[in-house]
Amino acid sequence: MPHTTSHDTVRKINDYIGQHRLRDAFRELRCYSAKLGDWRITDEIDGIEQSYSMMLKYATIGADDPSRQTMYESIVARMLRVMDAVSRRMEQSSSPSLYYSTLRYEAMSKGCTLASLLVDYRNMHDRMSLLNMIVDDGSTSDNASDEEIEALERRIFNRLWVTYPISAESDEVIRDAFASDSLPEYFKDMLISSLLLGLTFFYDERRLCLLLDVYAGGHSPRIQMRALCAALMAMYVNRDRLSSDNLRKRIESLRDTTGWHDDVRLVFLQFIRSRDTERINKKMNDELIPKMLKLRPDITKRLNDMSDVSDMDELTENPEWQDLMDKSGITDKIKELTKMQEEGGDVFMSTFANLKSFPFFSDVANWFLPFRSDHTSIKKAFGKSDAHRLGEIVESSQFLCDGDKYSFLLALSSVPEAQRNLMLSQFDAQRFSEMELRNSMLDSDSDSRDNIAGKYVQGIYRFFKLFRRRGEFNDPFARPLNLLLIDLLAQDLTDNDTLSLVSEFYFTRGYYEDAYKVYEMLDEKSVPDAQLFQKLGYCLQQLGDIEGALKYYEQSELLNADSLWTQRRLGLCYKLLGRYGEAINRYKIVEAKRPNDLAVCMNIGHCYVELNKPSEALKYYYKVEFLDEKSTKAWRPIAWCLFRMRDFDHSAEYYGRILNDRPTAMDYLNMGHVQLALGNIKEALNYYGLSVDARNGDCESFIENFNADQKYLLEVGIKKSILPLIIDALLYSRD
Repeated sequence: MPHTTSHDTVRKINDYIGQHRLRDAFRELRCYSAKLGDWRITDEIDGIEQSYSMMLKYATIGADDPSRQTMYESIVARMLRVMDAVSRRMEQSSSPSLYYSTLRYEAMSKGCTLASLLVDYRNMHDRMSLLNMIVDDGSTSDNASDEEIEALERRIFNRLWVTYPISAESDEVIRDAFASDSLPEYFKDMLISSLLLGLTFFYDERRLCLLLDVYAGGHSPRIQMRALCAALMAMYVNRDRLSSDNLRKRIESLRDTTGWHDDVRLVFLQFIRSRDTERINKKMNDELIPKMLKLRPDITKRLNDMSDVSDMDELTENPEWQDLMDKSGITDKIKELTKMQEEGGDVFMSTFANLKSFPFFSDVANWFLPFRSDHTSIKKAFGKSDAHRLGEIVESSQFLCDGDKYSFLLALSSVPEAQRNLMLSQFDAQRFSEMELRNSMLDSDSDSRDNIAGKYVQGIYRFFKLFRRRGEFNDPFARPLNLLLIDLLAQDLTDNDTLSLVSEFYFTRGYYEDAYKVYEMLDEKSVPDAQLFQKLGYCLQQLGDIEGALKYYEQSELLNADSLWTQRRLGLCYKLLGRYGEAINRYKIVEAKRPNDLAVCMNIGHCYVELNKPSEALKYYYKVEFLDEKSTKAWRPIAWCLFRMRDFDHSAEYYGRILNDRPTAMDYLNMGHVQLALGNIKEALNYYGLSVDARNGDCESFIENFNADQKYLLEVGIKKSILPLIIDALLYSRD
């Protein structure tokens, strides 16, 4: 339910029900409904509470009642329906939100019902179909008639959206509409989305069952999968209300009569992929697009240098252009995004986000309208023939959802005619054949159930993320759409194959908290597995729980002591926990098998430094320097160990190299320490000053680091009495 001025009261009622404190929930509900002053609602609450009192009476005398739980769930469902009805009435008169504005508009049409609107639509559609058959010149009805029927489609969408609860009569006429062979499929698609949108505001079991029955009704795969997507999304949004015995039986029936299990898993994976959209957007906006903008001056210059370009293919096939793309890193980013796309990732969200400002997208219904090249918005933009030609091209795209197809063509219509004709000329028969070939090579059937579900979820995602008044809607994607939280679906999604797919998706994309929870479920269902323990440990490590990670790594080691990966992780965990001796033991196991592993040598050195054994550490740092002569990563620890061992001249030599290779504030600080130990106080002050400069003049940060190093300065023989003088001398020199 959307936020209202009575949100706290609603939350309190829900909390009481969640705690099974119905007596307190009834009291809150009475106070809440009293604001309306409607005796019918009071009577309804009285009736529900009387049923609860009778149930309590039988329960307290010890009577056995096998239907008690079902009755309890029914009482809770009735209470929640009353609460929703009260909330709707309170908001209906004054809320400025689009939902309630639409509800007020529909309420004013007293003689107009959902049934009458559907009758009008059927008659209008039949009349237009007959007209198209009669006309013999190949033309279709005029735009005025098209606009009239499109307006009625939007009206029905809105009416169904704000209808609550669905009455038995409305339920029947909607079912008739889905069963009708004369009504277009795109209109049935719109009805599915309207049912879903209503369920994101108020739970209505009849709505949900209607969607489930549409899925089971033997319709086209497109209608089936869209209905299932809508039903599962609605179930997730209302997961705390799915206790009905009727709903449970309905789903059990679907398991026996349809491909429910496979389809539910397929849709769940699409929901999971939708979570990856923000990560892909970030990669596009923060990595690919900035690189392309940096490349723009070079592209412009090369274009200006080309006196004649008769074929655009010359640009793409030019080795110099490819070299430019490779060096900039754009080629790698494009490959990465292409791989994401092939895995089902939504790589077009950021591209089309700025193309949703056309008037077409001001209507909620249009966001859920399947793509049609004969829609008036397209025909007006291009004319009938071009609209049909472009529609065929856009329709063939397997990677664009319906809303993006509209966005693309509406954006194209705003391009100057000369440029548009040039672009259209590129879509000749040859290029169209190439597009079909490319699509077939990707092995992604546009009519597959997976693709249907994926494109529908993308369209819904765009509405909740991009609609101009999106803040007035309950976004199902605000949190991960995790169907594992729905008890009714547990047996459909908790088999090992499904859990493995889900956990790997989360794990490979860095969603470690979600991955950990699914891996836990797998652990409970399967025999102990070393690799599973590794992944459980890694998830906890990434979440900062090093102790927990260590326990899983130790369990993995018990099952597979030869795994060097596990030994590395054990070493890292011990190191992070300050258990440096144990860390060294683990790293040395790896070193025995891989003596030239630079990372292992560095880590052993770091642990010896922490154990105050700089001479032992130095052996490993020198080994790293010897094995990788071109690398500078061993210079800093070598310089520091030499300083700790009072070999100041050699330490200064290494710090000298470091200061010639992108030095940091800490490098200047450490060189200052070396000069101070050598008795070169003036030089020391100079380097300390450079350290402050590298911190943008932040003296306090410098003093904090200087004081932290005092114990090392004292260890190498610098007198304690001079240290505060050094600080003051530095500060005076900067005044």
